[in-house]
Amino acid sequence: AVALGAAVQAAMVAGEVQDIMLIDVTPLTLGVETNGGVFTPVMEKNTSVPFKAVRIFTTSGDAQDEIEVVVLQGERPLAKDNKRLGKFKLRGIPPAPAGVPQIEVTFDINMEGILTVSAKDWATRQQQSITIEDASKLSEEEVEKILDEVDANFEVDEQAKENLELRYSAQALLSQTAENLADL
Repeated sequence: AVALGAAVQAAMVAGEVQDIMLIDVTPLTLGVETNGGVFTPVMEKNTSVPFKAVRIFTTSGDAQDEIEVVVLQGERPLAKDNKRLGKFKLRGIPPAPAGVPQIEVTFDINMEGILTVSAKDWATRQQQSITIEDASKLSEEEVEKILDEVDANFEVDEQAKENLELRYSAQALLSQTAENLADL
């Protein structure tokens, strides 16, 4: 990327290239770990920066009073297979049934590649954040290696993702059945 930038700059100085604009992009997808160890994208690969993305999440357990936000970078469906950039906890979520609290997670990356991730509980307005200075500082070789791993593990990843989805569908069905029986 540096060599390409230098070559383009040299061509512009020499007058060989005019009216060109270089745009920085995120080299890989940025996201968070969600229930069951799933990587949930918030900002897709090749997003031009600066950029701000907001997603709404919720709790996975009844009366859950905190969440841990694990910030990841990568392209694989399971969180454990991606690079962990940082983590923080949002505490003080009021007791409520699973799925009721609304947690706003914001990814904001500036021109320098500095990523600020924040989580805010809509009910209490309680907020917590983390700043990650090297979110987009990967070499071309590192990005290529990660993308090769994605290709090499595609089938295994898809099967693991499908298994997780089935497991959580079954758990949701069991929870709903238990609630319905309790209402009888």
